[in-house]
Amino acid sequence: MKWTGQKVGLALGGGGVRGLAHIGVLNVLEKDGIEIDLIVGTSAGALIGGAYASGITTREITAKVDAYLKSAEFEESAIKSMGLSFSPGPKSFFQKAQIFAKNQYYLVRALFSPSILPAEDFQSLINYLLPDIDIRATRIPFRAVTTDLITGKQVVLAEGSLRQAVLASSSVPGAVEPTRLGKWLLADGGVTSLVPVNAARAAGADVVIAVMVDRDLPTEIDIETAKDVIYRAGEITANALEAAELQNADVIIRPAVGDLHWADFSRSHNLIKIGEDAARASLEKISSSLPLSRRVARFTRRFLKTDKNRDTTIENQ
Repeated sequence: MKWTGQKVGLALGGGGVRGLAHIGVLNVLEKDGIEIDLIVGTSAGALIGGAYASGITTREITAKVDAYLKSAEFEESAIKSMGLSFSPGPKSFFQKAQIFAKNQYYLVRALFSPSILPAEDFQSLINYLLPDIDIRATRIPFRAVTTDLITGKQVVLAEGSLRQAVLASSSVPGAVEPTRLGKWLLADGGVTSLVPVNAARAAGADVVIAVMVDRDLPTEIDIETAKDVIYRAGEITANALEAAELQNADVIIRPAVGDLHWADFSRSHNLIKIGEDAARASLEKISSSLPLSRRVARFTRRFLKTDKNRDTTIENQ
């Protein structure tokens, strides 16, 4: 039974820039006194989850993200250029011409290298957010989910370089070069597990809180070319695999990220609040899913806090 479990695990899903909503979720869980014993992340979930697990506060993570988005590394990166092409905002003729030229360059690059984007672009983001430590040294036990392109199997990294593990988990196929690690050629964990619920269970979590930051499967679409058909088939497969895995979660938090593209940083400013709103809406369900001892402790803390606030109010009258 769920109330007898001892460990509470957080499964943070992939979704590129939409993963900034994870910061808001973590912020609400922390403020509400919900202790997390294990964090398992895929792609963007590994990036934010790895930073938090290492001991960096949500406020510090937010500051680091803001600093990166204002940095010269980001301004000159292919990540920003790609994101601009997917941004729905108005663009000048010069911007359109620039985007077209860069996209043609990326298309040619894809024919002669294993990725469109240079690995250095993602590495600079990871270095901004994560300390250079071993996974085993994190404050909260952490796992990064990846996919081995050679065997086709999921690989869950629980030791070794935290930065390298997150880079591997975030290596979107075709966009970012796979990471060679021993006998493995590792790519984005989302290929095999977009929200790593089962990996959290396997790591010892009795209660799993899953956070999804992917887009809803669109229904109003135009399917006219072979590329459209192939892309749509991939979306349907990923959606079905995700739904099957989520059945094993105790609580599912789904921030309203809309149709935001994974590389579009132009609308990233409100994602943290979106994550906070979704987490607050799920607090009652989260509380009822916690082990009995956690529920009692949480109730006691809230009662004492309320009682203390009441005493303070009386003293000030």
